Amino acid sequence: MTSIFARKYPLLACALLVLISFTLTACGGGASAASSMTGGGNQSAVFVTGEDAPLPSVLAFNITLTSITLNNSSGSQTVLSTPTTIDFARLLGLRTLVGFNSVAPGTYDSATISLSSPVISYLDLTTSPPSVGTINGTFGTSNATTTTVTVGLAKAMTVSSNGLAGLHMEFDLRKSLQVDSNGQVTGVVNPQINLRAVQPNAMDAQITDLRGGLVSVNVSGNSFVLQRVGGHNITIDVNSSTQFSGSYTLASLATPAIIEVDGQVQNDGSIMASEVEVLCTDNGFVSGHIVAVNPASGPAQSVTLLVGEELPAISNIQVGFPATIDVSSVTDYDIRHFDNWFTSFLFNSSSLVAGQRVAIGGNVDSSGNFTPKIVDLRRQGVVGMLQSGSVQVTSGNVGSFQLQNNGLLGYVLNAPLTVQTGNPTIFLNVNGLAGLSSAGTAQIGAAGLMLKNQNTGNVQMWARFVDVLP
Repeated sequence: MTSIFARKYPLLACALLVLISFTLTACGGGASAASSMTGGGNQSAVFVTGEDAPLPSVLAFNITLTSITLNNSSGSQTVLSTPTTIDFARLLGLRTLVGFNSVAPGTYDSATISLSSPVISYLDLTTSPPSVGTINGTFGTSNATTTTVTVGLAKAMTVSSNGLAGLHMEFDLRKSLQVDSNGQVTGVVNPQINLRAVQPNAMDAQITDLRGGLVSVNVSGNSFVLQRVGGHNITIDVNSSTQFSGSYTLASLATPAIIEVDGQVQNDGSIMASEVEVLCTDNGFVSGHIVAVNPASGPAQSVTLLVGEELPAISNIQVGFPATIDVSSVTDYDIRHFDNWFTSFLFNSSSLVAGQRVAIGGNVDSSGNFTPKIVDLRRQGVVGMLQSGSVQVTSGNVGSFQLQNNGLLGYVLNAPLTVQTGNPTIFLNVNGLAGLSSAGTAQIGAAGLMLKNQNTGNVQMWARFVDVLP
């Protein structure tokens, strides 16, 4: 059903989707660690991006990419040599930078990927109440903790002399992780990875969720340096088109600060930033999904977060596990790349609700204790089964549908998720919202912002992307 808000205020609802669409102009993601960003000057170069086709019950899937090489008849070229750990389960509708390196010009038709140490966190519905389970995974039936796979490219990738090319990697968790008859993961991993060449300026080559601690600023050189999780530094370039959050400029950036960047990979491995957001001006950062808000209505005093990432290591907060964080003193609420007069109306201490993905910035003292100062609502993806008969079309792609998630979101909602769409919404593998009406109970992936429905108290998504999954 369409929300009461959308029916009562159709113009405002449509305007909301238009505004949200500008915060979601491309997909973005984050990594648990980054590869060493060493470019080759004027040499040819290749960058690798990664995302995920998810499994609903999996909350985190951390795996180390030990190396990636490109292959052709003349031999192999390394594009990732520094072991890099990535949580692929967070990358539905999102994207991260995996690696960058110089290569010899040529045409490459396959890539060899070495993997190790898979760790799976999942929602265990066999306990009461449901809990978070963790398994140290193994590859195939041999109980091995390392493996190597070679994946062919459907269309060969050509790297021109002094050029830049991109390799997009999708880790298909739905096909890679073995489940039992109850749908619970067993820990066995049979990597199913899809690769394709992408142009550097293509939408699925854009880096849109890169973050780290500010190391230094070079105002005269129009750049700054971020240190990502794992200690790897990356240079961020800016120009007159770069948008900074709030009133920030390059000159006003100062340590300590945690910064998030959207942008495009350049030939030397740096990022030309299209957007720069200062998440906090302190030295602490925690992100993840809200599983509970206390109290459930009114200004929140605390939230329980299933932690997906933290910078730096924080006492009593562990990645992959729930943590309760006191937010009673926080007055600064923000929506990523949505900084205007409308923000406080959409998201504030009374708008926190289970199911949202948030980042909480603050200070970490010498004992590792965390004091939150800002809560930032982040875009996210969700996958689930389309509810038959739930598609409501108002006009064009303006309307809504419902999907049932069988993982964390389905548990915290105890109901299907309502997804609001509009004419700015991009539909993939289906002919718009009307096409969903005949999609039966297809598996759907959707990405956008989760906002609280003030009439029901539940979360609903305002979607930028809707994808019918194969």
